[in-house]
Amino acid sequence: MTSLTGPGRIQLEIFTDAHRISCQMAVGIRGLHAELADSSSNYREVEDAYISRVNEPAEITANYARCALRKDNVKFVVLQDRREGLPMGSHHAQSVYTRGRPVPVFLTVPAFEIRGELRHDGKVSPALLMAQAISRYLFVFAATAAAALHPQVVYHGDLIMVDAAQIGVLGIEERR
Repeated sequence: MTSLTGPGRIQLEIFTDAHRISCQMAVGIRGLHAELADSSSNYREVEDAYISRVNEPAEITANYARCALRKDNVKFVVLQDRREGLPMGSHHAQSVYTRGRPVPVFLTVPAFEIRGELRHDGKVSPALLMAQAISRYLFVFAATAAAALHPQVVYHGDLIMVDAAQIGVLGIEERR
């Protein structure tokens, strides 16, 4: 999957409890996280959407040139290029990508288990890591998401943006 599809457009995979929506979205200068966290609307339109069940990713259930989704049903978003997750040139973009050390984590959201790395400065604890969410999202780098009931079904991304309110468990994985 290629990342940028045109000026201000990105390719992404949006996950709900049971479905994956592979689509394109127009994103402003504030970045994807701001678009999804914008409280002025409960919905977000996407384009060129292909919908599949998470346990049958190769089988397209439906596809639409345009459709809308409820933002509060989004559990996480998978991006193949981490630069598309944050606005370019922002203070947050620099701190998330260049500061801190990688911390391997495991976390759960409804129907999924996610593994990857958070970037964090200072003392590390699960509660502190949860508190670092930017505009409601926690950024997990070099990440995988496995369907909890079908662990052989795994999705990969350079960045997975996880809705912090959906996290059930966050654990720090010890390096051995």
